[in-house]
Amino acid sequence: MKLIIASPAHAEHIADFYYATHGPKFSQPEMLSAETVEQMLRDETLTVAIASSERRITGCGIGHPRVWNQSFEIGSLTVDNVAERARIGKALFEHLRLFALKRYGLVYFLASTRATLKRANKIGASIWGFRPKPGSRNLNDARIIAGFVNHDASMPRVEPPDNLLTQLPLARTIISALPSADPNMSYPKTYPVGEPHGTGTPVISGQIWPNYHSKGNYITIENSAGRYPIEILREFTAKVQQKGVSDIRLTLPVNHEQAFVDLLDLGFKPVAYLPGWFLRGSHRFDCVRMVAGLSPPRADGFLETAAAEIIEQLSPCH
Repeated sequence: MKLIIASPAHAEHIADFYYATHGPKFSQPEMLSAETVEQMLRDETLTVAIASSERRITGCGIGHPRVWNQSFEIGSLTVDNVAERARIGKALFEHLRLFALKRYGLVYFLASTRATLKRANKIGASIWGFRPKPGSRNLNDARIIAGFVNHDASMPRVEPPDNLLTQLPLARTIISALPSADPNMSYPKTYPVGEPHGTGTPVISGQIWPNYHSKGNYITIENSAGRYPIEILREFTAKVQQKGVSDIRLTLPVNHEQAFVDLLDLGFKPVAYLPGWFLRGSHRFDCVRMVAGLSPPRADGFLETAAAEIIEQLSPCH
């Protein structure tokens, strides 16, 4: 078996493989177009690991680079119907993981089964939390987030402050498993943080940078500017909720302890502790992902149970 990271020249072979394996109704139709795959590979918005034998593709693994914070999501793995399917799938995952750790420094994936997490634990992944499905109030539609941090990267992680957020049980578990961080850098004063979009929407107390996703009817708040950030978030949240958008998401650097408490009062729930998630200059900073509009978790399935436990471990009243 030969493993490589695809170049744009492989686009036609990749598209042919996905069409032959999944047919024209594949849930990721962009992978069926050689032109689209080539452009995404060229733009570095897509990474594909290829497994081959005797010049024939036997499997492909998809990865999604996030340039704004130099992170990498390992996506779906597709393996042909051959005898060594399990071994090829594991090899594709590991090839993507090692490539992305070296190049981006922060690698994560989404899991939906206990078996997936058990396999991940064997290679050193840690659970960071969960990602609710956009627009869904059913936590059983969510996915568990597990990830890896490259401790030797050129973007060192900054030591988080000792406060309410970093003393939460899940946060303590994640932080204790990481090596010592740079104690000489201060955390960002602004919040939330994310991939910047748009030019900012004026509200009474300042400006806010939201990104509306029509598919799923949800909003990600990327940043805000003004003297009273929590009031900006309060005004904007109330305004969009009146218009029928209940799924609102944001990412908060862990130094903003009071903002965390205020957001809980606004109906936001913490769903993940993300080590080194925000990149400023050459340094990484820990963050908490928060979502408004979640239904109360029920304990009637693996993901429901896992999500309920994560919310409990990220709750200040734990």
